[in-house]
Amino acid sequence: MEEFSKNYFSEIDIFIGLDVHKKSWDASIYVEKTFFKSISISPPSTKIIIDILHKNFPLGKYHVVYEAGFSGYWIYDQLTEAGIDCVVVSPADIPMSNKDKKFKTDRNDSKQLAQKLRAGLLEGIYIPEKIQREHRVLLRLRDKLVRDRTRSKNYIKSNLMFFGKTIGIDYVDNKSWSTKFIQGLSRIEYLTTQGKDVIEKLIKMIKVYNEEIKKIDKKILELSKTEQYKQDVKILISVPGISILSAMTILIEIGNFSRFEDTNKLKSYVGLIPQEHSSGEKEIKTGITRRGNKFLKKIIIEASWIARRKDKTLLSRYTKLTKRMRGSKAIIIIAGILLNRIRSIMRTREQYKIAA
Repeated sequence: MEEFSKNYFSEIDIFIGLDVHKKSWDASIYVEKTFFKSISISPPSTKIIIDILHKNFPLGKYHVVYEAGFSGYWIYDQLTEAGIDCVVVSPADIPMSNKDKKFKTDRNDSKQLAQKLRAGLLEGIYIPEKIQREHRVLLRLRDKLVRDRTRSKNYIKSNLMFFGKTIGIDYVDNKSWSTKFIQGLSRIEYLTTQGKDVIEKLIKMIKVYNEEIKKIDKKILELSKTEQYKQDVKILISVPGISILSAMTILIEIGNFSRFEDTNKLKSYVGLIPQEHSSGEKEIKTGITRRGNKFLKKIIIEASWIARRKDKTLLSRYTKLTKRMRGSKAIIIIAGILLNRIRSIMRTREQYKIAA
């Protein structure tokens, strides 16, 4: 009888939906189709989940799901290391009925996750390797600093316009934010020390951002020369419009190109697919979806503008497209073509060939 009880759950699937928050988790457990119970875990701990499963369902086939977000992948790491099947899903990929939306609580969310996992309605997102995650954070930090620097620059421009300040001809060409332009900002006079202090602090912030971005650029360049990346970078920079920084972003955000069965899957991941609205028999396609990897989407589209000029086949296609649509829409199609070529050269390990 003892041996029977130990093996009772060996062929039974146990589904756990986790609604993850900073200070606590809500977990709902299903034994096949039967609801077992919901529990609150505070402080959050994967050990508690593992212990509950092993105690109540020894040798069971455990399946856990939680939404991607602030918690990253450490929960996934710890559960998979314990031999538990774990799926991380995008919140946007979870099918929701009107009833689900009306009765939305942490406990209900965890129950819905478990039920949808059991029904096979959830598809897990790609989990980057641990080293790749840390490299990704470095590049994303650079992106954040660039965006913060841009906000500070815009604030300086707003300050100048608010007070009616100009710095002569240098102000006209302020996009480059050259040393000369920044020196010109320093010479602007205000009626009070407070007004002067504001512009000086803003200028100091710009200089700090510049220095930190330069330091990160150096680290990215060093990383690009390591055995892990140097051959792939060499292939990618042969693509018109792809710099070393862009190549590193592509490699670190995508990881393994072979994980995409076809170009459409890759385009979907990047976000180069149109939004669709269906009503009855009508299907309306609008602009590209807001979903996708914003870091990759920006790089591929920017590279496409350059590739369009340098590659005659792309230029020809773009010219034909602009006869029936705006250039901003045509370039999205070119970006899809370029992305397909990037996938191809990464799979064949050959450099990009520009059409003469």
